[in-house]
Amino acid sequence: MVQTEFESLEGMSEACARGLGNLLWALADTKLLLGYHYGEWTFGTPALEAAVANCSLSQTELGHVRLLHAVLKKHWGEDPELLIERRPAAEFANVTFLDQLVEDWAAYVAANAVVDLAATRVLHTLQGSAFKPIRMSVDKMLDEERHHLHHGRGWFRSLAARSDGAKRLAEATRDALRAVAVWLGPADDAGDRALVAARVKAASNADLFAALTQDLTALAREAGLPLEPARPSSFGGWDARTRRMDARGPADEIVFHLRGSANELFKLS
Repeated sequence: MVQTEFESLEGMSEACARGLGNLLWALADTKLLLGYHYGEWTFGTPALEAAVANCSLSQTELGHVRLLHAVLKKHWGEDPELLIERRPAAEFANVTFLDQLVEDWAAYVAANAVVDLAATRVLHTLQGSAFKPIRMSVDKMLDEERHHLHHGRGWFRSLAARSDGAKRLAEATRDALRAVAVWLGPADDAGDRALVAARVKAASNADLFAALTQDLTALAREAGLPLEPARPSSFGGWDARTRRMDARGPADEIVFHLRGSANELFKLS
């Protein structure tokens, strides 16, 4: 039971409001890119069932983007759709593992089993949030994410059992987990501390990453896959808004499709 409830940003500290806005943007952008990549892999999967699942996973993520964008627009006064159209790629706050085309099935499985799971774990920390507008949406999102978890873990075990796929899966999983570590940010991030102190968020990102690492290490061990995750030794240059340590962003080809640039003339005003 929350002790202090926020119906809006009124009464919330500046650090807390800024930290929450940054976190919700990071979730929305990551889910937007996940939705794109799941859609990208609707065809070309190793099994027809996976193709059907990807269609569903993509729809779910894009639906969550809509929910998060609605909260951001109402309480932070920004137009998410306009920002997607005009933001430089370097200002997107998604997990950087999603910046490039997902080149093979092992990278896809890592995106599903690691990146998607990380975003879901962040949602879990908001489940009892003192910020009512997000708390009202989290249960629906988490209920829909259960299938993502089962799908990712199932394919992780399946690919790890194959001699021709295990090595590549281990590489992709390590890369994805390193990217998630940067996305979650340094342990001393002021915005994250403010969110936990105000009970807007139930756990710090450092604790979240530790638990995520423990779960993934156990999954990898069960599957007979070596996994040696590590946080960056330094977060120098880390930007709390973009969750990045450099000025790069999603590839031009991905941004082109996210913006619907090929259909500019047909967009609804």
